[in-house]
Amino acid sequence: MKDREFLLIVTSVILTLIFSNLSLFLKSFASTPFASAEIKQAVGQIEIDGFRKSEQDFWSKIKDINFDSLPKEPEIPPLQTETKAAVKPPKPATAKKPTPAKKPTPAKPKLTRPYRRFLFIGDSVMFDLGIQLQYTLKKKYNIADTKIDYKVSTGLNRIDYYDWYARTRQIINNYQPDVVIVLFGANDRQNITNFQGKSWVVMSPGWQKAYQERVEKYANLLDSSSVRKVYWVGQSIPNKSSYLKAFPIMNDIYKNASKSSSKIEYVSTWETFGKGGNFVPVVANKSGKRGYVKNNDGLHFTSHGAQIISDLIVDQMVSDKILKLPAKK
Repeated sequence: MKDREFLLIVTSVILTLIFSNLSLFLKSFASTPFASAEIKQAVGQIEIDGFRKSEQDFWSKIKDINFDSLPKEPEIPPLQTETKAAVKPPKPATAKKPTPAKKPTPAKPKLTRPYRRFLFIGDSVMFDLGIQLQYTLKKKYNIADTKIDYKVSTGLNRIDYYDWYARTRQIINNYQPDVVIVLFGANDRQNITNFQGKSWVVMSPGWQKAYQERVEKYANLLDSSSVRKVYWVGQSIPNKSSYLKAFPIMNDIYKNASKSSSKIEYVSTWETFGKGGNFVPVVANKSGKRGYVKNNDGLHFTSHGAQIISDLIVDQMVSDKILKLPAKK
């Protein structure tokens, strides 16, 4: 009974395999030693036909696929070969904030050393003028360091009698003045011997040229010295006809010599005591006080005349900022 049931079960399994997958059954049976050559050939043909059908079904499915609708895989960037030094990408340029323009620093004003030492050089006419200049500078501007260096009956003509070139160098080196005031001419109206040793009659063309050489040499001496400012005072109108012709020519020589130097300034006094080309003996000062301006010789100043010429020079020095009034306490 039991063998019959077992046989029935085996038979049922075999039939189920046959009907469910005949090709698989034949393939399995063909591998056994009970299969004949015809059965093995039939199984091989079944495998070939099955493979062909599977291949056709595969390509048919491939044709039916819409590749455009398939999701695309992200592209993989190509591998970069390593270099010796990695190059960093440039940083994006950032806009710099404009720096405000610096305001120009105002230049500091140069400090000017005050003019404190004054020297007055000339003949005896300068003595009268120098005394008044000393008084005015001391009283109004609190300047006491002044010096008068004068010599009676001298000038730039007779350097054989008195050498003003040598004396001026000496006094400037010793005294070291800031300002020099010069007045020559009252004694120079006489015959002259030029630097070449030739003599000329007074006021002749040769005399004028020789005297001009004298004046220019003296001006160059002052210009090359340590003096900071020079005032060359011209001759005022005289009370003697013999000087009335000579002084304007001499004043032109002084004036022209001063033009070659920025340090030397010519101060004209000709019209101070004159009116219409004539000498005026009585003149009012700045305060309105009237008085005689020259002594009987018509050349030397009275104290009143010296005060008027002194004020003229002082006013020029104030204009040039040589003199400043002291601060009130």
